[in-house]
Amino acid sequence: MTDSKLKGHLGLCRRAGKMSLGHDAAVTQIKKRKAYLAVLCSDSSERLFREISDECTFDGRNIQCISAKITSDELYLYTGSKAKVFTVDDKGFAKTLFNDLTGGNV
Repeated sequence: MTDSKLKGHLGLCRRAGKMSLGHDAAVTQIKKRKAYLAVLCSDSSERLFREISDECTFDGRNIQCISAKITSDELYLYTGSKAKVFTVDDKGFAKTLFNDLTGGNV
């Protein structure tokens, strides 16, 4: 995965309005069951990962939650927003970004 490809996908997702950046926005989308993927930056805390992961599985929610190999500084460069967690609120973007960030399939 090249940085430019990841940067392009993250930017496109952001411009399409299918990304919720930051703790409060991410938790809101997860609770509303509008998120398809929750992503935490590599420099986020273990407590934050546990909290978001628990929200993703609470009450039968089955939202994929991953820790990405990008830092919050890199996310800022790609999206223009400083955050340690974000959700992807579109199934197609979620699949693409999951593959970009992990090299796997949803």
